[in-house]
Amino acid sequence: MSNPLAVHHRLAIDAGNTRIKLGLFAWSNARPRGELPSCVERAVVLSHEPIPWELLAQWQSATGSWQPAVIAGSNPRDVERVQTNWPSSLGSVPHIVANTDDFPLPIRVDEPRRVGIDRLLNAVAVNELRSPDRPAIIVDSGTATTVDVVAEDGTFVGGAILPGLALSAKALHEYTALLPLVSVLELGQATPEPLGRNTRAAIRSGLFWGQLGAVKELIERQAGAEAEVFVTGGGGALLATHLPYARFESHLPLQGLVLVAERARSSATASS
Repeated sequence: MSNPLAVHHRLAIDAGNTRIKLGLFAWSNARPRGELPSCVERAVVLSHEPIPWELLAQWQSATGSWQPAVIAGSNPRDVERVQTNWPSSLGSVPHIVANTDDFPLPIRVDEPRRVGIDRLLNAVAVNELRSPDRPAIIVDSGTATTVDVVAEDGTFVGGAILPGLALSAKALHEYTALLPLVSVLELGQATPEPLGRNTRAAIRSGLFWGQLGAVKELIERQAGAEAEVFVTGGGGALLATHLPYARFESHLPLQGLVLVAERARSSATASS
C-alpha cells in the first residue's frame, strides 16, 4: 500500500514558441481535488538560449529523486533539442507528451488533434480547480493570447486565439515605417495610461487596453457571468488585475502536464 503522505517530484518542460519554461513540481498521494501540484522551482529561457543543465542538476540534488521528466510544447525544434542534449546524470530522457487522446479531458471541437497542446493542458489543470457545477474560461496571455472554454461537464469546447502583446508590438514595428518596437519589458511594467502622450506610450495604451477589451468581450460572449475565469501566461498577471472576477495561476500548462504524466503512471502501475 502506498504511503498517502509520500511526496513526489517531477520536472515538467514546456517548449513554447519563444520560451522554454521549466518547473519542478511536488505533490503527495493525498492531494485533494482543487489543489494542483505545487511549483518548487522554476526557470525560463528564450528558445535560442542554452538549457540550464547545471541548475536542473541542483534541483535534482535538492529533492533526492524525481519521477521521470516530461516535455510538451508547440516548438518541435526545442523539444528535440532538450531530448538530444539531455545529460544522463539527470536520469531518463524526458517523455514527450503529445497524444492528447490519452488526456483526462473530453474534447468537443471540429479537429481535436489540431488543438494546441498548451490549451488542452490548461484545461486539464483547470478541471481540478473549477467548481464542479460551473463552466470555466481560461485566458492564456503569451506569444498568442487564447481564451478557451471548459464546459460544466469538464469538456474542452474551443475558444478564440488572438495575437499576444509582444507579437502585436512586433507587428506594429515591422509593418510600419516609423513606429518603434515596444519591448516585452515595457509592456509588462505596469498598467499604461489610456491617453498616451508620446508614441511609445500610445502604443502601450493601444496594445494593453485593446487586448483587455478583446478578452473581456470574449469572456462575455463565450460564457458570461456563469463561468469561473482563470488567467495564466506571461502577460496574464497584469491582465488579471483588471479582471476582478478572475483567478491568476502562474503555471497552468506545466501543472496540467504533471497531472497527465501522473495519470499515465498511475494507470501503468494499476495494470502491471
